[in-house]
Amino acid sequence: MKRLLRIGIPSLAAAVVLFAALPYMRAQGASSSTSPKKPEVLAEFKGSDRSVPHLLVATYMTDAAPSSFTEESAGFFTIDDTVTFKCLLPCTLEVDQTAQLGDVDYTSNEVAVGPILDGSYTGGPYAGETATDNSSATFHYTESFPLTPGTHTVQAWGDSTYGVGLGFYHNNYRVYVP
Repeated sequence: MKRLLRIGIPSLAAAVVLFAALPYMRAQGASSSTSPKKPEVLAEFKGSDRSVPHLLVATYMTDAAPSSFTEESAGFFTIDDTVTFKCLLPCTLEVDQTAQLGDVDYTSNEVAVGPILDGSYTGGPYAGETATDNSSATFHYTESFPLTPGTHTVQAWGDSTYGVGLGFYHNNYRVYVP
């Protein structure tokens, strides 16, 4: 029985691995009796001379879909909780933010969204104005930031001239290394 287990289980495992590799080897033009060819590059990007391929190492998402709007005072306000991440090498943070703002009847109420990076507000252009009929609109912001190795924080902010209601939001913070 021990001999059967000692020989049978490794033989069964080898057969399973070989059986699983057979479609790959056929796709590479090899037979089951030869070793598989070196895999070809899966993708090739031909961009400008300034483009640099990046590898996604982490994605952080924050979102909420409340049943009613949260009233925010005029000026800057935070949208989500702070996300902390660590870059072991120089990295790039890609910020992709979406927020539903409105539910007010102010005229000329300009709004904006953007990130707070390592405790500092980053520039974010004004995205538009809220409607004066208590309806809402979705505002979006995206940008990339090169970062040095170390621990970093990011958080979404909003801004309004006269105050605004915050509805749903969805933020993606993606960390890449070149």
